[in-house]
Amino acid sequence: MTNTAVGVAQVRGPGDPPPPRARWRRPMAIGLGVLAVLLVGVLVAPWLLPGGDAETPPPAGTSAPAASPGVAVSKDGEVPTRWPDATNTGVPDGVTLTKVESLDLVTDGEVVTGLDIDGCVDVKAKNVTIRQSRITCDRKTWAVRTYDTTRNLVLEDVEIDGSGVNSTAVCCDNYTLRRVEVRNVIDGPRLGNNTAVVDSWIHDLARGDNSHNDALQTTGGVSIVVKHNRLDLYDKATSDPFNACIMVGSTTSPLVRDLVFEDNYCNGGNYSVGIRDDLKAQSVTFRRNVFGRDFRYGVVARPDHPGITWTDTNLWADTRKPVLDE
Repeated sequence: MTNTAVGVAQVRGPGDPPPPRARWRRPMAIGLGVLAVLLVGVLVAPWLLPGGDAETPPPAGTSAPAASPGVAVSKDGEVPTRWPDATNTGVPDGVTLTKVESLDLVTDGEVVTGLDIDGCVDVKAKNVTIRQSRITCDRKTWAVRTYDTTRNLVLEDVEIDGSGVNSTAVCCDNYTLRRVEVRNVIDGPRLGNNTAVVDSWIHDLARGDNSHNDALQTTGGVSIVVKHNRLDLYDKATSDPFNACIMVGSTTSPLVRDLVFEDNYCNGGNYSVGIRDDLKAQSVTFRRNVFGRDFRYGVVARPDHPGITWTDTNLWADTRKPVLDE
């Protein structure tokens, strides 16, 4: 019998040879094999390939580490010889600023840049960046305030002017300052949980009635980094040393833990580094800092306080010798 085409089908008679094996099976098997290899690659590659955003999962029974405050610290290194000043902090030369009033930032991931803010800034969102801007705030509390909803606020190349009345430049948790100039405030930034101040310049504090001005202050917090800043506390015009380059206490939180103060220049203060006698501290480290002599009483109060590590790499600016050797 002759095969007769019926549409797209074929009819086979009893005397006809058997049909050839289906030719689609081999290509399909090959395709499935390739697909399997690709799937395995997608699943395995993040753990085998270097770089990228993938991270090795934490071991079972543990949680992933908290977000970095924004800067790496190092146990080893050379004591610096140069620090930030007017040439490398604040708004860079040539940047044109747009005048605006106070800001209330509530959008996650928002980037604010090139603004002359005549007012104060409240940040209530995650991953907000304020860049190349000037903040002139006359509020008697904070120039920049974070809230419970704030995470990973970053200020870069920003100037903060407290108008002589601002009690605290930045308060209080979950922020990083990079190349920020702070001036004309009663106190500089308040260091709470997950905070970092890096490559910044704090100077010309505003003396108020009965004020105890600190360039930096913590009253409690965890994961605090203060690295490579110029803390010019002493006022030459009035011979006023103010209170401290950094005051460390635990008056509003149970303790201060994992604070690193390294590579900074500090001049002034009753004690340049004030450590309260009631401080509860764990892993608080001072290393590779350089100190001027324009203090009232001394460089550091209570360097042997429990939980404090004070290394012999903390040096005088003039002799480059350890400050506690004299």
